Amino acid sequence: MGSSTRRVADYNDPRFNYKKYWQKRQYGHEAEKLVLKRFFKQIPKKNSLLDIGGGFGRLTPFYAPLFKKTVLIDRSQRLLKKAKKLEKEFPHFEAKKGLATNLPLKNNSFDVTLMIRTIHHLASIGKAFKEVRRVLKPGGFFILEFANKTHFKAILKAYLTLNLYSLTSHTPIEKSDEVIFLNLHPQVIRSLLFKNGFKIIKAVSVSNFRNTFLRKILPLRILIFLENIAQTILPAYTSGPSVFILAQKN
Repeated sequence: MGSSTRRVADYNDPRFNYKKYWQKRQYGHEAEKLVLKRFFKQIPKKNSLLDIGGGFGRLTPFYAPLFKKTVLIDRSQRLLKKAKKLEKEFPHFEAKKGLATNLPLKNNSFDVTLMIRTIHHLASIGKAFKEVRRVLKPGGFFILEFANKTHFKAILKAYLTLNLYSLTSHTPIEKSDEVIFLNLHPQVIRSLLFKNGFKIIKAVSVSNFRNTFLRKILPLRILIFLENIAQTILPAYTSGPSVFILAQKN
C-alpha cells in the first residue's frame, strides 16, 4: 500500500509539534483511553506491553501503571527524546528506536502489543502485522487502531453523491498528497489480521463525536459521557472515524 512517490510522515521535522497537536485534541485522547480500559479488562495477563509507534508517550501514563514491563518503539528520534523522560517516572518503562516493520525485539516476548495512530502511515501493513505476531507470546493480544474508510459521514457522502463504489472498494483513501496517510477499509484489516495469524475478539467504534462544532458547544465531560455510550452500542465498522480492534495471536 502507498505510493513510491510519497514519503513516510517525518515526526523529526521541528516544524511539527506533535505534543501540542494532541493538547488540542483532548476529546480524542480521552476517547482512546476509554476503549483501552475496556480492552485491558479482557486481558488476563498484564506482565509486558509493547507500544509500537508510541511517539512521545502520549498513552504511557495510562498503561504503564497496569503492566510490570512496558516498551515504546518509534522511528522518530525527536519524539523518543520526549518519551525517554517518562523512564524516570516509570522505572519499568523503556523507549527505544525502531520500525514497525523491523522491531528490534526478541520473539515471543510480550503479552500485549499496541499499534495506535500508526498504520495509516505504513506502506506495508502486512509486514508490520507479521512483526507484531513474532514478538507476541503465544495467545498474546494485539490492540490495533485504524482510520476507518467506511465511517458514518463517508457512507452519507457516498449516498448523496451516488458513489457507492467508494464504500465497497478496498483501495485506501489517501488523505495527503505528500505523506502516507491512509483511511482503510475494515475488510482489508480483517483479512490481513486473519492472514497473519490473529483472531478478532472485539471491534469498537471510537471518536464517534469528532466534530469541530460539537467540541465548541459541548463540554468535554459531556462528550466523553456520550462517547462511552456510543462505544458500547454503535456498530464498529460503520460509525466512527476510528476503529479499535482487540485481536489475539492464534
